[in-house]
Amino acid sequence: MRLFVYYRNKGYFDAHVSYSLHESKQSSEEWQKVSEKNNRLPPTNRVPYPSVEDTVVFHIKEGKPYKVAGFTFEGFEKLPMDLQTKLTENIGIKQNSQYSEEAVIRESVRAKEILSESGYPFLSLIYTDVPEDTLRKTVTISLKFKTGPRVRVGGSKIIYDTAYSKYGYVEDQVIRRQISMDSGTWYKNSNTIISQRDLGRLGTFQYQSITLDTSAFAGLPDSARDGTILPVIINLRMRNSIEIVGYPIFGVNSFYQFILGLGASYSNHNVGNVADNFTTQASYQFYPITEHRVALGSEFTFPSFPIFSWKNVPLILSGNFTYSDQHSSSGALQYLERTGNLSAGTNVQLSSDPSLIASWSPKGLLQYITRDYRDSSIFGGHVDTTIKPQFNVIGSSDISYNWTNDPLNPSRGTYVSWSLQYAVPWFSFQALPSAAYLKNTLQFKEFFDLGSIPGRSILGFRIMGGLIALTYPNEPTRDILIENRYYGGGANSLRGWDARTLLVSNNTTPGLPQFGGYKMFETNLEWRYALFNDLSDFSPVHLGIFIDAGNVSDKNVPVALRNFAIALGTGLRYNTIIGAVRIDFGFKLYDPYPR
Repeated sequence: MRLFVYYRNKGYFDAHVSYSLHESKQSSEEWQKVSEKNNRLPPTNRVPYPSVEDTVVFHIKEGKPYKVAGFTFEGFEKLPMDLQTKLTENIGIKQNSQYSEEAVIRESVRAKEILSESGYPFLSLIYTDVPEDTLRKTVTISLKFKTGPRVRVGGSKIIYDTAYSKYGYVEDQVIRRQISMDSGTWYKNSNTIISQRDLGRLGTFQYQSITLDTSAFAGLPDSARDGTILPVIINLRMRNSIEIVGYPIFGVNSFYQFILGLGASYSNHNVGNVADNFTTQASYQFYPITEHRVALGSEFTFPSFPIFSWKNVPLILSGNFTYSDQHSSSGALQYLERTGNLSAGTNVQLSSDPSLIASWSPKGLLQYITRDYRDSSIFGGHVDTTIKPQFNVIGSSDISYNWTNDPLNPSRGTYVSWSLQYAVPWFSFQALPSAAYLKNTLQFKEFFDLGSIPGRSILGFRIMGGLIALTYPNEPTRDILIENRYYGGGANSLRGWDARTLLVSNNTTPGLPQFGGYKMFETNLEWRYALFNDLSDFSPVHLGIFIDAGNVSDKNVPVALRNFAIALGTGLRYNTIIGAVRIDFGFKLYDPYPR
C-alpha cells in the first residue's frame, strides 16, 4: 500500500503494485526433516522447529505518468482583484507538467500564506478534486477554499494561566512592547508569529500564544463579518523565575587532556517584574592536575533599554573574573593568568522576517589582566618579563545573517557573519599599558540540498578569513591577548591536525603554535548523506566526506597559497535538537612544513 501511494503521489495513477512469496527450498526441507524426526519421538524429547525462510518480491508496473491538463482555485471569486492577481500570477503547477501531490500541497500553502497576510485568518481548504482522464493520461486539479471573513486587528488583552500565578507576572507595558500587531490594520499571520517569538525571547514564560477574540462575531451573519475588528488575546503561562543548578564540567582541552570540574549557577528571570534576567555562576576545573581554572561571573539583562523603550534591544551588563594556571608534569609553573572584565552591550534583531535570523551585537569591555609565562626549556623556569599587566578598553561588534532553513542542522541556505574587535590604543589607567589592535573576522557558509528527498544529500561549503592589525607591532606590552588570537587545527578547523598545532612563522621555538597567530584563512567542503532512508523519512545519522584547507600565519608572514595545509577525511554526524554531534577522522593530505 505504501508503494502504491508513493507512486500515485508522483503522478503514476495507473501504477499496479503486488507481491509474491517465495519459500526457501533448503529451509523448507530442513523443517520437514525436523518434523519427521519429531513424529518418531515422544513429546518431551522433540526438538524445536527451524524457521522457514520466505523471500518477498514486490512487482511494480509504473505505467505512464499523468500530466496536468488544468488547474483552478475555487472560492476566491469575491476576493479583491489585487488578491486574486497575487494568487494566480505565480502558480507553480504548469500545464502539461507531471502531476505531483507535493506540488498541489505547495499551492495550497502558498494560497493560505497570501491570504493570511491580507486579513483572512480563517481560510480553510474544503476539498481537493483531481479527476483522471485515463484515455489522455491527464488530470484536472481543483482546490476549493472557504475564505472566511476579512478582519482587522483590535486592542490587546493579556490573560495569565491562573494555575501558575504563584510565579508572578510581567508588567503590561513590557508585554505589549513585544507585540507587532497595530490596532486597526488588516490581520497578518507573520505579525502573530513575530510577536509570539519576541515574547518567547523574554525568557520569562514557559508558554505564550496569540489568538483573536471571535466573540465580536456574535449576532453577525457571515455576509456582514468582513471588516470586523477583533481584539487580540495574549495567553501567557509564567515559568518559575528562580533556578539553581549544579553541573559537572568535562571535556577535552586544546592539548587533548581530559578536563573535569564542577560548576553552579543561580538565575532569576524576572527580578523586577519587567522580564529582567540576573544570572551568577561559579566554576572550578581541578583536573588535569597540571591545569586549574576558577571562574566567577554575573550578568544582568534588561529586555529593552529602560530609557528609550526600544523593542528587542536589551541592555546586557556583565562582569567576571577568571584565574587560570598551567604547570609542567614536574610541577613547575608555566603559565598563570588573572583576568577581570566589565562589559555593557546589546543584541539587536535586524529582521522582522521569520525566515531570516539577523542580529547585531555591539559591546564595550573594560579588562584588567596579569600574566606570567615561564620557559620550561630553561633550567629553573625563566620568567618572560616582557609580559606586563594590561588594562584594556575593547569595543566589539558581531553581525550575522542566517538564511538557512534550520539554524542548527541546515540543509540549504546561506549564513554570513562579520566580527570586529577594536582595542583602544590611547586609553591608559594608572600608567598600565593597554592592548592596541584591530581584529576583523569574516565567515561565509553555503548549503545545497542535492537529493530528491529533502535533507538526504547535502553539500556544505565554508570560507573564513581573519586579520589582526597591531597598532604597535614591536611593543609586546601592547600585543593582543593570546586567547584572542587565531588558532589552526582541531575539530573546528583543519581536522588532519591537532588543535593549536598549525602556525606559519619565522620563529621556530617549539610549542609556539599554542600561542596563536595574527592571520587566518580556512575553507571547507563537505558532503553529507543521510543513512538508513526509507520512502517517507530519513535517519538523522549522516555520513560525511570532507576536505579542509588553510593555515594560520604569524604577524610578519603573509598569507600565501603555498603555505596552505590540506586535510581529507570522513566521519559521522548525528542531528539532535541542540545541533549535530560529530565524529571525524582527518588525514594530512598536504603538509607545507612536515618538519
